[in-house]
Amino acid sequence: MDNSNFLTYDVDAAHSSLNFKIKHMQISNVKGNFNSFKGVLEFDETTKQFKSIKGEAEISSVNTNIKSRDEHIVSADFFDAEKFPTMTFEMKEFSQEDGEGVVKADLTIKGVTKPVEFKYELGGVSKNQDGKSLVGLTLEANINRTDFGIGEKSVAVGDKVSITIELEAVAR
Repeated sequence: MDNSNFLTYDVDAAHSSLNFKIKHMQISNVKGNFNSFKGVLEFDETTKQFKSIKGEAEISSVNTNIKSRDEHIVSADFFDAEKFPTMTFEMKEFSQEDGEGVVKADLTIKGVTKPVEFKYELGGVSKNQDGKSLVGLTLEANINRTDFGIGEKSVAVGDKVSITIELEAVAR
């Protein structure tokens, strides 16, 4: 892959989000997000190709709008944030056509790394008020939380977790 047109971008956390949704008692959804995360990507504005996407989120930054639930989520019962303070995302393969496609990535949670296929959509490219290049994208996937050792199988908490990552990144 020719590196000449790839620029390095930093994720703008103020204009990005890392969201999840999971079933509760098999009848309703609990939604939440991680408020503290960072990421770097390499993107070619001309070809609309990504060379790399890497990110990290702090487990202790989970927010479901209920403090007691958030405290339980970060406990050893689920994420064990004291022992595993972060989760990571690293793109391994990228394919797209007309702004939509697939990002295959390694997702590491609680020290367990699994390949995950994310649906990809390019939000667009632009310039900010300082003239720096911007890129926006959405990544969506479903994972099984028990594959990563997040909690035990339970009727109360669904196995499938829907992940939606909305990123806006600024060229360095």
